[in-house]
Amino acid sequence: MISVFVLQLVSMDVFWIRNREDRVFKFFLVKILVICLFSVILVSDYSGREIPVLNSVPANSEGIFFKRLFSALEKILALRSNPSQHKIENRVLKGDTITKILEREGIEYNEAFRLFLDVRDVYDLKKIRRGQKYSLVFQEGQLKTFSYEIDSHRYLKAISDKNRKFIGRIERIYYRIERKIIRGIIEDSLYLSILKRGERADLADLLASLFEYDIDFNRDIRQGDTFTVLVEKWYQGSEFNHYGPILAARFSNRDRIIHVLRYTDPQGKTAYYHPDGQAVQKMFLRCPLPFMRVTSRYGIRRHPVLGFSARHNGVDLAAPPGTLIRSTSSGVISKTGYERIKGRYVIIRHPNRYATHYYHLNRIKTGIRPGVSVIQGQIIGYVGRTGRVTGWHLHYGIRKNGRFINPLNLKSPSKNPVKKAFRQNFEQYGAAMLFLLSGSRILDIPARLQRFYWGLGQVNTVRVSEPVVVH
Repeated sequence: MISVFVLQLVSMDVFWIRNREDRVFKFFLVKILVICLFSVILVSDYSGREIPVLNSVPANSEGIFFKRLFSALEKILALRSNPSQHKIENRVLKGDTITKILEREGIEYNEAFRLFLDVRDVYDLKKIRRGQKYSLVFQEGQLKTFSYEIDSHRYLKAISDKNRKFIGRIERIYYRIERKIIRGIIEDSLYLSILKRGERADLADLLASLFEYDIDFNRDIRQGDTFTVLVEKWYQGSEFNHYGPILAARFSNRDRIIHVLRYTDPQGKTAYYHPDGQAVQKMFLRCPLPFMRVTSRYGIRRHPVLGFSARHNGVDLAAPPGTLIRSTSSGVISKTGYERIKGRYVIIRHPNRYATHYYHLNRIKTGIRPGVSVIQGQIIGYVGRTGRVTGWHLHYGIRKNGRFINPLNLKSPSKNPVKKAFRQNFEQYGAAMLFLLSGSRILDIPARLQRFYWGLGQVNTVRVSEPVVVH
């Protein structure tokens, strides 16, 4: 960066010399020497640290140049007088403790432990989690400030006072929120399509979880399917931090189009609905595994071990060892154990005389035992190959009124539609959101109309006033 700057200055002043007297040539040489000195200072003492940068210099403003140069040099000399003043930012690693983190950053164990004790009443640093951000500010070789990101909304800040005691407090993280529309076409997978749009894989997880009641992303996705999503993006300054909730989404899969809307009714209840007011959440998830392939379907089949035809009362879902198994519906654990044919298994009882069966588990999650209540999506075990099997897979079955049914053909009932008293309000809000999703060009909505789009049917006030941006 500095080399380019110096070359620009040289090329500028060579033209200037040709039109001046010899005394100006001497002035030019002095300038070059000062620039060289400035560059040496930067390279020798300030690698990896924030330093002042000169702005562009007009070709006819030598006085302005020196004024800015000397101002920058004064700042550098101020830094040189306190060379230990700097900031370190990093993330918690697997197996880290607060003392291990601080020792890795050059702090002695006694001081690290003192920090832990001083802030324990404010926040217990035993709870630090892998991947969370932390920062340290050193002044005159001593730790002055320690910050730790507790979650996406709060962080711990500990400041050392004159007695070297750390005063801790919890502070709020402030964000700038933008609402953006992102469109894409499925070519390989939903994840790759999201990444090709310049977005994070987190958005694919959000989108998949939103449509998992209607689309099996392992079996139903086809090349050429399209999606449109209106999502909040949360920024700290100019840096993107994380995604907020999806406000509306559209997915075109095969010959069907599915819309999902996030709606908060006047009573403050927030949930996802289809445009007809039916809740997105259904009694059963489409699949207990995040990814898999069907190796054996429901019905009569030739048994892979016994060699003769027999009824298969479920579906076999192949997946890597240890893949997480989710309960497809809320209910109560009715039975767990091990049998010669089923291997390790879990059976869950659900409302309306339904039951789900999970066989051949490698391990049952700790705490999953008869009588324990589970919620939809809760982890109950891990894919294995126990019992009479030929490979790693999960046998998944559903019983209704005591008889097994085909899990892949289950028409799962919806739960808790929009209340009739709020139906008109919901329909107005839904029409506005569907209009945004169906747009074919970038929409720049005036602030006075944003109150209508974002506030219609919503209880919370609008948090941002930026235009909607279509990717």
